[in-house]
Amino acid sequence: MSETFTHQIEVYTSSLVIAGSYDLPLYRRVSDAINGEQRRFFPLRAATIAPLAKAHYPQAVPHLLVDRSEVVLVATLAEASPPPDYPREEQLRGVSAVTAMLFTEAFVVRGTFYRRPNHSLVEALEWVADDFLPLRHVQVYPLSGGAPPISRDFAALARARIVALYQPTDAPATPALPLPPLGEPAPAALSPTVTTHTR
Repeated sequence: MSETFTHQIEVYTSSLVIAGSYDLPLYRRVSDAINGEQRRFFPLRAATIAPLAKAHYPQAVPHLLVDRSEVVLVATLAEASPPPDYPREEQLRGVSAVTAMLFTEAFVVRGTFYRRPNHSLVEALEWVADDFLPLRHVQVYPLSGGAPPISRDFAALARARIVALYQPTDAPATPALPLPPLGEPAPAALSPTVTTHTR
């Protein structure tokens, strides 16, 4: 019998909050799994779904399909333990942590991502091939006003949904540090200039 690795995740669209068990036949971190999804609709088991403004009134659904193209943010609630033979990253690359405020049409997201020292913030975002940007120490503020802010240790934000971003003046880039297990390379010291993206 093959082993299944189950992550507990939370998915945000512009109007819905969805949670459930995300089963994988091979171990991958949540950000890698979401970025590597080949299916438009990925399945969640033992799921709940609710309007964003009424997230405390979820409807339970045994199995639910989520349209990846509509996902704005995927947060990790509990990550599956890797198998004993899962290769650890043994080569540490120097990266710098950058805290940014990222605006989508539905949320303001504050989070930390990791950039290579020779990259600017814009280069880090434009050169990353993945659809979802991994973020640490995440705070999410719904713009609708009907839902309270949320805090998560890790989330992945859809890059195509970012309309503007800047680095807060109270959160300067930190010195180079080893790449964390769930982090990904990101851009260099940047000024608090607003950068806009078109879809």
